[in-house]
Amino acid sequence: MKYTTLFVECLPKHPDLFFRLFVECLPKHPYLFFRLFVECLPKHPYLFFRLFVECLPKHPDYKSPQTSNERKVVRSKLKTIFDRAEFIKNNLTITYAGQHKKWIMEEQIRKAEAEQKRLEEEARIEAEAVAAKRAEMERRETELALELEQIEKQLEETRTIAVKASEKPVVVPPPMQRQATYPSLPVETPAKQSNTSSFNEAFNMRSPATPLAAPSLSLPSAPSAPSAHIQIISDTGPFPTVDRSTKPAAPQIDRSTKPATLAASDMFAEMMTQDSQRAVIIPSSLPDKFLSVCLDNTQKNVETCGILAAKLTANNFTITHVILPKQRGTPDSCQTLAEEELFEYQDKLDLITVGWIHTHPTQSAFLSSVDLHTHCSYQLMLREAIAIVCAPKHNSTGIFSLTDPHGLDSVSRCTKTGFHPHPTIPPLFEDCKHVKMDSSLTAQVIDLR
Repeated sequence: MKYTTLFVECLPKHPDLFFRLFVECLPKHPYLFFRLFVECLPKHPYLFFRLFVECLPKHPDYKSPQTSNERKVVRSKLKTIFDRAEFIKNNLTITYAGQHKKWIMEEQIRKAEAEQKRLEEEARIEAEAVAAKRAEMERRETELALELEQIEKQLEETRTIAVKASEKPVVVPPPMQRQATYPSLPVETPAKQSNTSSFNEAFNMRSPATPLAAPSLSLPSAPSAPSAHIQIISDTGPFPTVDRSTKPAAPQIDRSTKPATLAASDMFAEMMTQDSQRAVIIPSSLPDKFLSVCLDNTQKNVETCGILAAKLTANNFTITHVILPKQRGTPDSCQTLAEEELFEYQDKLDLITVGWIHTHPTQSAFLSSVDLHTHCSYQLMLREAIAIVCAPKHNSTGIFSLTDPHGLDSVSRCTKTGFHPHPTIPPLFEDCKHVKMDSSLTAQVIDLR
């Protein structure tokens, strides 16, 4: 930059300085002379023209006799100097071109090595992530296989117990022996004399196979004489020893209320005391509709879940909607998101949550340990809550609920999280017995994802 400033701005304005530079200084400094002619002047041909054609001849001493000999010497050397400068320039150009080409190759190699290192690092990180994911999947598959084995063992033991129970002979119990206590009856003899023949006759009036029902008795007022108290311990005796010489008066029995009526009343009261489950009615097409909506996730080996919503009609729950909330799924789990949208939709249509439905893309239809804990919350809120598990790979669908009280109590007390084993005997869940399939009904599948 400094040479350019010197030759472009300063020298054209000072011809004397130009003359002294070329005549006195440059011959003493050949390197400077070379740089001037090789680097600076070729880049500025107009400056070269002005210096040698315009400025130099205008110098006062240019045509003086004292410099004529020097001019001749300089002119005689110019051709040699320019040829030498051109040779040096060619050599330098070849050298610099080779160095530049070598630098370009080294730079390309350096960039290629850096890119190779970057790709190797990315491949290593990806391989570690894949290995970690594979190890996690293998761990989960091992846990699921262990849990599935326990569940199959549990189901097999349950079937064995059921088969053994069905093979046992039915034993008809003997007629129920009832203890009956009769009131005091008036007698006409002194207190030490009593007779029970009339009671035996009245007692034997009923059919031997018919259990004794306590009738209502309308008895005459007792006389002032002391009466004997007679108590029959059982139908088969032994009877107390009594004096049969004097028979007491036959008791008056009110037959306006029949024993059959009393038995029916007792049966109705017993039925009313039992806490019966209300039926859950499911449209037969519901699982297929749900699987059609979940097809994309199923092909990606990702679970999908939904909420079963119903209407209460005639004391039965009829499922009318399957609602799919926003969710995040994996091959063996599913987590719902933005549940406020789900609640808002249910409130708008006045729907009742009666359970949930989800898929097992690769497993069979059963309730895993995570599923047991999930369904426990539903069944604690509603005793009739159900869990539907669709296993498209095995072409099977299961409808389950926790056993009550054992399964519900055991799972609600368990504090473990994630996949973990549970005791298999007695079973923690079972096929629902209060579910009815109805092919005449349809359910809407609402996808809020």
